[in-house]
Amino acid sequence: MDPRVAAFLDELGQQETIEPLPVRDRIVSLLDEIDQEQDRVALLQAFHAVMGLAVRSLEAQGNDATKLKDAILTDRYAFAISEATLDGENIDPAIFHHVVTREIEAGRMEPDSFTDLAKSGAAVLGPSVSAPAKRGFFRRLFGSNAYD
Repeated sequence: MDPRVAAFLDELGQQETIEPLPVRDRIVSLLDEIDQEQDRVALLQAFHAVMGLAVRSLEAQGNDATKLKDAILTDRYAFAISEATLDGENIDPAIFHHVVTREIEAGRMEPDSFTDLAKSGAAVLGPSVSAPAKRGFFRRLFGSNAYD
């Protein structure tokens, strides 16, 4: 396990009280830095546990947790999209489907139109393939490094 993830999880386990927003922010930050699936899953499990605690706490106090639940779902969608993004711009449909399926099977996500999109995208588009750079008119005219 990545030492940053292990340290965060150890720290989280030692806290007497947990403030959900700072924990969420730290998880988001770590997810941006971590590439290994097992580390991402550990962080997503922590997110699920802490946010579930926050929702139950609000509901136990008689408060409406709908807005918090919506925000949590938006975060889950963003996490899945981020994990399936290859080059900072393009989502790999096969990876996207894998991530969403993993999250549904783990009980961290429910099937909905977002997860249907992941399944359909993977079925229709398949995995992304990087296209080789084409040598256009300006590259031929000025050389290959002129517009890189």
